[in-house]
Order: sequence, then structure tokens, then C-alpha cells
Amino acid sequence: PPPRSRNSAASQNRPPPPPLPAHLQIRIRTLPAALSGEPRVGPAFTNKNGEGLAMSDVRIQLGGSGLLQATGSTGSNNVTMELSGMSAESKSRQEEIKRQLEAKRRARTIAVPTNDMDVRRRLRQLGEPITYFGEGPANRRERLRTLLAQLAVEQAAGVTNEKIEKLNEILAEGDDLAFDFASGRARVAKKAYDTDGTAALLNARVEILQFSVPRARTRLLAAKRKRAGMTKEIMAELDKEYADKALVLKSFTNEISQIGGTRPISSCAFSADSARLATSSWSGICKVWSVPDSRLLCALKGHEDRVSDIAYHPHAGVTMGQNISLASAGVDGTIRFWSLGDLEDPGRDMKIDSKPPTKKAKTELGRGEEGLGEESNVPNKKATSILKGHEDRLSRIAFHPSGQYIASSSYDATWRLWDLTLQQELLCQTGHAVGVYGLAFQPDGSLVTTGDIGGVCHTWDIRTGKSICTLDGHVDNILSIDYSPNGHILATGSCDNSLRIWDMRKRRSIYTILAHSKLISNVRFHPENGDFLFSASYDTTIKIWSAKDFQLMKTLKSHEGRVMSVDISPDFKMLASTAFDRTWKLWMADESP
Repeated sequence: PPPRSRNSAASQNRPPPPPLPAHLQIRIRTLPAALSGEPRVGPAFTNKNGEGLAMSDVRIQLGGSGLLQATGSTGSNNVTMELSGMSAESKSRQEEIKRQLEAKRRARTIAVPTNDMDVRRRLRQLGEPITYFGEGPANRRERLRTLLAQLAVEQAAGVTNEKIEKLNEILAEGDDLAFDFASGRARVAKKAYDTDGTAALLNARVEILQFSVPRARTRLLAAKRKRAGMTKEIMAELDKEYADKALVLKSFTNEISQIGGTRPISSCAFSADSARLATSSWSGICKVWSVPDSRLLCALKGHEDRVSDIAYHPHAGVTMGQNISLASAGVDGTIRFWSLGDLEDPGRDMKIDSKPPTKKAKTELGRGEEGLGEESNVPNKKATSILKGHEDRLSRIAFHPSGQYIASSSYDATWRLWDLTLQQELLCQTGHAVGVYGLAFQPDGSLVTTGDIGGVCHTWDIRTGKSICTLDGHVDNILSIDYSPNGHILATGSCDNSLRIWDMRKRRSIYTILAHSKLISNVRFHPENGDFLFSASYDTTIKIWSAKDFQLMKTLKSHEGRVMSVDISPDFKMLASTAFDRTWKLWMADESP
């Protein structure tokens, strides 16, 4: 039975509430009566003629003027009641959040000048300070972009103020400020914002054009012939070949684990002949090992701070006439090049003791890894050349497929292209609002894609210097980028724990893999045909994915710390990984029955 009302008599004697307007009468029950369990009698709403409206017939909504409207189906009476102060404030706050989100969305489509003087001039025209204390060019460009987006949203909402009037005057004078309020899209610039280039840069663009076009033609013709000649028998043969490779990868186990130094091992790279593995460390020392026997061949000393990345020259180990075999990038802002052509294999087992180094060993020579016993028995190499130019620490480096150039990314919000023959900087490319981290060349050598710590990727045509598309999808730092050998599929790994697959023909993301439980530090495609994808993560695992359906094939677990990098050998027989636990590990197919 329903609970009894303790004060029903008192509630019945309570004076009624003040009457509402005659055209809207709302029956209000007191709390004790509502709890008494008595059934409701009659409608809760009546119109001005006294006709009852059932609750199902009444529609209550917010009107355009911010007032509450109640409409009954028995009449066309639109009656309004003013909102409370709290409701009006909530609605105003909601509208402001909507405007901010719309401004952020539009800001992604706005193109602003890359020249800092042009940015300052436009800020002055809009009545804004041309600079703030401690503000750099990248932050200034982002401030202009945000301002234009806010003005666009206000203009669309019918707001008129002094800044919008100034902007309309500038546009009326023919000065393109890169936004069309009517369409809500970025304008096609009436003029290009060019920067002065050198003759060396022009020659490099011509050489890259001559290098990339034949490679692209060969790749496309091979793909067309493959599609045209595809039969059921060939398809079955390809499926069998894919299944055999997948079976080999699924059998990968940890065969070798080697201590690589006294601090985390940040990166690793195989040589083109798959005979050597180079590792870099936060101690500032790089090392070269023979694989798969894990013999230490030499130590590369010269960096004054942590080494963030290491890369083999694309022809090192195959064309030994190259003066440059290896390149390393450091937090000290330098790129150092090393020549290993005259490196002699010691011919004896130089394995470092697998036990952690003792305190005495660490302090024997007073610094870093120099006290690791048998390292004193191997040659110490010095850098053959050093390149400087970045204003902040370096993140990644990558050799151009031709082997004549190298690109570097940095926290100074730029990426740079260097000529290895001239040993000089060819291009300093701005365009990112924050530090640049991920970096990868397209296999033909015509494009380079860079990712920043804001989660945005830009793809640049090196032959023209233009940004041809922006890939926006990640919500955190983009730490690694890699192209598939087919030339049009791109993979990115981010601090948002996801892998994104992009189709450069469509210029958008085609698949998202929630790959790991922590950030993804490195991604690599299988170098032969891109059928498989490898990812390394701070969750201490390496995962192997099928690039056909992006399903997980195998998880490799052996590291005790965060995995920082992964690489697969060009002969497809070995997989190497490095981690915070100061070790590098070699994974190979298990040949046991």
C-alpha cells in the first residue's frame, strides 16, 4: 500500500500558489500530496478556454529568444515563460562552448602565411599586438589562425564588431586573408607565399624529380600488370605465399638478448645487407653489432647528450664505396655521420656480460658506458662530419631513398633537408605550430610526411616545396611514421595508443587500430611488400599486424621496460627491438620441431 500522508489536513488548508496568466494554468501539487499516492485527477495543462490538455499532447521547448514555449495539440497557443537565471546562464554557457568548438573546427581549414613578417602585418591590420613576450613565429601564426576562426564564427552568427569590419575592409581591398566567410572554407590564395631558395635547393629539387618519376612509373606499371594478369591460380599462389610468411612471423621468438649500455636504448637500425645492427643510447654512445651472433664491432662516440635516433644509409653494406654509412641525431641538436667501410670484424666473440654492470665498472673511467669492460677492446669511431642548424633537440632522421639527402625533425617546429655531398642545409621548412617528431619519406622519394606533437601530419612535395595535404585524426603526439612499399599507404603511431592507417590517394584515414594500452613509440611496415605491420609500445610489447585486414597476428613479450623502437631486417629473417631496460633483443623464427 502507498505510504500515508502525515500532514494531509495541513496540506489541504495551505493557501494556493499565486495564479499564472489565464492562457496557461498549471496544476501544482504540494509535496505531501504528491507522496500520498493519490492518483492524479484531470490534466496538468489547460488552455485559455479551460480545455484540458493531456501530458502527451503538450510539447515544451526552448524558443529562439531563449524563452520556454509550451504548445498543446488542441490549439495553436504558443505561450512563453521566462527562464530562471540559472537556466539562462546554462544556455549561454552552452552556446559559448559551441562557438569555441566551431572555431577550432574552422581553424584547421584556414591557411595563414608562413612568412613571419606577413603574419605580423596581418595582426597589426586587425588591431592585435604583433607579438607577445616570449612568443615565437609558430605561436604567432597559431594566434592569427585562431583569431580568424573566431571572427568567422562571429560573422556567421550575425555579430558585427570593429575587428570584423576591419577584416571586411581588408578583403574588399583585395588583400587575401585566407578565409571565405560565406563558404566557411579556406580561400584559394591569390598569391603564393614564397621564401628565397638557393641554387643548391633548385638543383636538389631537379635531381629528386628525375629520381622519383621513373620509380613511380615503374611501381605503377608493375601494379597495373599485376591486376591485369590476375587469375585464380595466381591469386591462390599469392595467398599461399602470404600464409607462409604469416606462419614464419607467428613463430618468431626471442633468440638473443643483449645489454646495450647503462641507459635506455633509444633506437636501432639494420644495415642494407642485414649483417649489422646499429643501436643508439641515452648515454650519447652508439654501437654497431654483428647479427645474428651479437658481437660488438665498434662504439661511436661524439654526442654530448642523449641520442634520439639512428639510421643506416640505404646503400651501406651493399655499396661499400659510400663515405657515409650511418647517421645519428641527438638532443644536442646535431646530426653526426659515421663511416664504417674500413671496419674490421674482430673475429672473436665480443659479447658483453649479460649481468648488469657493477658500480665499479660504471665508475672505472668516470663516465657513462666507458667502464663496461670489453668495450675497451673494440675500436672507437669518431664522426666524419657534423651538421648543425636546428634551434632545439632533434627527434627523428631519415635518409632519402636516393641516398643523397637526409631529413631531420626537431622540437623547434621545423623539419630540414640536408645535402650529404655539399654537407649543408638545403631547406628549413616551417608550417607546424608545435614541435615536429615523426618523419618518413615516400618510397619513390617525391614526398615526405611529418607529424608533430599536436597530433597533426603534413605531407610535403619535395619537388615543389608545397604542403599537399594535412592528415588530422590523432589527438596526441605523433611519434612514428612509415610508408608501405606500395607508395600510397601510410601508418602513424601516437601517444593516444592508436595506429592510424592513411590512404594518400584519398588523403584520409581508412582504418584506426586501438593497438596498445600505452603510447606507440615506433611503427614499421614489412619492407618487401607491406603485407605486415609491426608496432612497438611503452606497454613493453611488440605486435605484428596483418596489413590486409589489420588483425593482430602475434604479440612479442620479453622486454622488462618500455619498448622504444623496432626494425625488421631487409632479408626478413630478423626483428630487432630496444627498450628502457637497457637491452636490445633479436627475434627470429623458431626452427625447433
